[in-house]
Amino acid sequence: MSEATRTNTAGTTIPIDASESLLIDGTDVRTKVGHVAKFNQDGDNNDLDDNIVLDDLDNYKKPKGSNEFVGLTKEELKQYIDNPKWKHVRLLIAILYILLLVLLLVGSILLIVFSPGCPPKPKLHWYQKEIIYEIDVMVFRDSNADGIGDIKGVQENLNYFEKNNIKSILFQSTIFNVTGGTSLHLDGQRAYDKNIDLLQIDPLVGSDNDLQDLLKIFNRRDMHFIIDLPLSSILDPNGKSWYGSTPLLNKIDNPCTTSAREPNFGCMYYKSYGRLPLDFSDDKILEQATDRLRHWFSSKKVDGIRVDLPLFWNKTTRSYDVSYKAINQWNDTKNEIEKNSKPKLLLMDIPFGLQDLITNRDLSNQVSHPLFIFKDQTRPSINAHSFDQRIRLFEGRDLSKPQFWQLGSKRRSDDVGIVHENQLPREIVLTTIMLLGGTPVVLYGEEIGLNQKSFPLMPWKSTGEHRGFSSCSTNSTNNCKSFISSLQTGNPTTSVKRQEALGGQSQDSLLTVFRYLSKLREYESFQFGLLEYGYDQNNNIFWFIREAPGHRGYVTVFNLNQGPDEKAHISLYDLTKADVPSHVHYEYQWPKAHLSTSRETRINSDNLFIHPQSVNIFWWGAKLQKPNILFKTVKEHSQNH
Repeated sequence: MSEATRTNTAGTTIPIDASESLLIDGTDVRTKVGHVAKFNQDGDNNDLDDNIVLDDLDNYKKPKGSNEFVGLTKEELKQYIDNPKWKHVRLLIAILYILLLVLLLVGSILLIVFSPGCPPKPKLHWYQKEIIYEIDVMVFRDSNADGIGDIKGVQENLNYFEKNNIKSILFQSTIFNVTGGTSLHLDGQRAYDKNIDLLQIDPLVGSDNDLQDLLKIFNRRDMHFIIDLPLSSILDPNGKSWYGSTPLLNKIDNPCTTSAREPNFGCMYYKSYGRLPLDFSDDKILEQATDRLRHWFSSKKVDGIRVDLPLFWNKTTRSYDVSYKAINQWNDTKNEIEKNSKPKLLLMDIPFGLQDLITNRDLSNQVSHPLFIFKDQTRPSINAHSFDQRIRLFEGRDLSKPQFWQLGSKRRSDDVGIVHENQLPREIVLTTIMLLGGTPVVLYGEEIGLNQKSFPLMPWKSTGEHRGFSSCSTNSTNNCKSFISSLQTGNPTTSVKRQEALGGQSQDSLLTVFRYLSKLREYESFQFGLLEYGYDQNNNIFWFIREAPGHRGYVTVFNLNQGPDEKAHISLYDLTKADVPSHVHYEYQWPKAHLSTSRETRINSDNLFIHPQSVNIFWWGAKLQKPNILFKTVKEHSQNH
């Protein structure tokens, strides 16, 4: 059976049924070149050119709709690509894009260069960051029950140092001559039974191997060791025996009995140290002293040395003066050794009574200073003004703020002005020395409130005959008890165990305060932050700010009033001329947490009640402020109060 067909204008034979089923009036047909034609049943096609050919009508699918996207063919795309007009457009767009990137890069560089930025974090040496803990080894801990503290006793208590965040240990010079008594008893009034050379420690406190083992442990724990060398004086009150390998050319006379100009610096030296001063105008004495300094720095590899103040006899004025020749030579020796090792510390041990005579800035920076110095046994009232003036005293003498603060002292001559001898609570003195800036030098036991002048033995426990210092008993055969009795009678009311047990929400123990402050001073603002301070005389308020640009800022406030009802209602925001923001956060308060204990609670610094004899520390977030204008108005403001 034959199928009915018809022929179109192009001469193509098409089945009539297929044409009727696929091509009806108004049907769009896509051509091979992308054109669309509309067909009529009668074969008329007004929209098709004669050169258009239908292809594959059997597979033709009717378009889904009149809005269907129709892409360009390969040939059409090639025409656009090769079109000069579009080439220019594409080139222009590329140039504009590259130009925009260059402008963004240049703008970023200019923004970095001209925008105020935080100064780089300063590189601090170990002794600028750590607490120096001063130990009299013979009274710290007895490990072998002979009644004498020793190096192994120190080693047994390394965890105690870790709890207190202490990483630098200073051994007093009693490790060279135990039988001479503790440093608290060195009064220069009796001859000692042996001559010490300052090269080897006394076997009663341990062997050289014991010391080297301790230094290895310190090194593994990233701790540092400092030794006290009395290079500038002699222990012999007769003025003949000294630590040198050759005899002294001349006997050293008591400077308090010789004629000399006033003030008699040599006599003050003798009364303060309890020892006769060497004359460093003698080059042999300087050479022997320098050899011992080099021996401990190089051979023993200690991290730091503390020496007493060297003097020389001025024949013109017939009096003693400071020997800067010796000080400079010792510093040069230390600097030379540092070239092949880590940084070393050379600290000067100068009694409090002589520190006012120091006018050299470099020497002052090597001395640990007390917070207060009194000229006699009277205790004038310490108020906010005197607190402020003590710190400003260094500026008035063209000296920088102390690099080292002394909390307690090993000398009886320094009784005037130490923590036990003023009206301020220990917590206020401790907070100031720990946070004001500089390195605190803490005498053993000060962290628990021990009075070493009356009770030199370190009390570890609240019970026991010797409070944990030694296991020496009445039945011991080595006469240890009599030796302990020669140092101390009775027992103190405080101990490490007792201090660790005390505390709570109402009042922290001194040891708890010490541990908290030792952690707090690790923050950037307390390590290298700017310092500003001032006072409010009307309310007897002293405050100081520590703030490192780009880090949290802190303000510490003391109310020095002593009356229980003498609360101070202040505005820190106004008092510091807005250097303390209007809203701050609570950090710490002693003795009672009158404020919210949450450190995230916002506190209005414009409306604060500060309780008498209290420590108050607040913090705020980093400021977006130029470092060179930080605190610019506070100094002007503080001068008016």
